[in-house]
Amino acid sequence: MRTSVLPVLAAVVLSACGGAAKTDPATEKVKGVPVRTAAVERRELADTLLLTGTLRPRAQIEVVAEVSARLKRIVQDEGNRVQEGDLLAVLDETDYRLSHERAKAALAVAEANKAHAVAERDRADSLLKTGGITDKEHLSAQVGLQVAEAALAQARAETAIAAQQHARAEVRAPFSGRVAKRHADAGSMLSSGSPLFTLVDDARLEFRASVPSGDYGKVKVGDGVDVSVDALGARTVKGTVARVTPLIEERTRSFEVVVQIPGGEGLVGGLFARATVRVGKVADALVVPPGALVRDGSDPSSAETFVITNGKADRKKVTVGVETADAVQVTNGLAEGQLVVLDPPVALGSGAPVEVQK
Repeated sequence: MRTSVLPVLAAVVLSACGGAAKTDPATEKVKGVPVRTAAVERRELADTLLLTGTLRPRAQIEVVAEVSARLKRIVQDEGNRVQEGDLLAVLDETDYRLSHERAKAALAVAEANKAHAVAERDRADSLLKTGGITDKEHLSAQVGLQVAEAALAQARAETAIAAQQHARAEVRAPFSGRVAKRHADAGSMLSSGSPLFTLVDDARLEFRASVPSGDYGKVKVGDGVDVSVDALGARTVKGTVARVTPLIEERTRSFEVVVQIPGGEGLVGGLFARATVRVGKVADALVVPPGALVRDGSDPSSAETFVITNGKADRKKVTVGVETADAVQVTNGLAEGQLVVLDPPVALGSGAPVEVQK
């Protein structure tokens, strides 16, 4: 029994060793890195600038009390839309009404004094012709008229000032717009200059953004702009470039662009917004998707991309031109029809085999 078992065990061992020797790792096929690709293509490309900034009303002021008085009544409140000249609030006008009446009384006295002085001058003129008065008395009548005229002019000025102070007890809107904020309540004692309301002109809004100095020559007054507001979802508003500041800030190396857009429902000052400025077009541009480029930020005009050649990734340096949200112009380094890797993995290196995914 022992002699028959040993040859069988030996045969099993030899068979196992021979099977292991047939597996050669060097002959196994190397799997490629899975990648997605896009073809380099030619098309017309809109030259645009992508800006971020803040919406502001065209005008925003604080309406203040122009006289010291107690706030008697609030006529308009926050959110109300008003027209130029509309009554916003009423102050206690008692003191200013009395001052105005006193000034008008003084004006009446001055007018009466002038009338008397005119009569005295005319009488003096008649008496001088008949020799009834001396030259000195005639001169005194003339001087009396001049004094009366000066007093009348002073009384008229004081009456006008009193009338203006009296009118300022009614606070009115300096322009058409909307009451954004109320700063005082009825019954409050106000001094001259105390803020009452914040009034905004939101018929048109301004989008302000800083633009790098390298794009200064691209933006022109009148260029069309698409402005989108994050808080309003996908809503886009058409606008135009209203002003380009003729000064580059030395600290930021940028300049400010002001875009005007029409006011509308939901558009208020302070909202964060994004703008696409249409500054021109590039015909027959060679383009790739933005995700095909690898950039380090040191040079905005250069980038790297991976081109698929014979099933392998070939790292290439390219020069970029006009950039949009969905395409980037390549001015040097690529040819039409080449396949480039989209969102290349960090571990992908030049010469590495790849497996193109659908």
